[in-house]
Amino acid sequence: MLQWITMRARARRNAHNLYGSIVTLSRARVLYADMGAPDTVESRFELLVFHLFACLHRLSQSRGEKAYLAQQLVDIFFADMDTTSRELGVGDTAIPKKMRQMAAVFEERMNSYKQAAGKKKKDALAAALAENIYGRCCDVAVKQALATYVQELQTSLAQTPVADLEAGLFRFT
Repeated sequence: MLQWITMRARARRNAHNLYGSIVTLSRARVLYADMGAPDTVESRFELLVFHLFACLHRLSQSRGEKAYLAQQLVDIFFADMDTTSRELGVGDTAIPKKMRQMAAVFEERMNSYKQAAGKKKKDALAAALAENIYGRCCDVAVKQALATYVQELQTSLAQTPVADLEAGLFRFT
């Protein structure tokens, strides 16, 4: 009779596991050491938002109702950003303003990446990411490496069954 309670708890736990995989991806050594992404709070935020977008975009392309998992991921992201802001020394009275600013940037990035993903140009998404990480001046070799990384990430996500994502499983090497 109360199976929905355990199902919901399992879904939330799986969403946390999937979010953990997304965070791990966004902190991959290849992004910082090989592609020269600055190891700053802003750059880490940009990479986390991008990887979250990639997963949310994959979920949106699947058939069926995946809105619950997507909403759980976004909720976990903002709870994580709240905690991180507090750990970085943002005061209790400044948190609401900081979270509104983050929400605005998050929405802007999601729209930017969604538009880029909809373009026929295969490296449009990588170009949008590069601009957010490096600004307008970015080495051509870095842009190419980033484009390859984005393509491989998208391919890996496309090949990952949605059931695995719902179970909190995603591996990208």
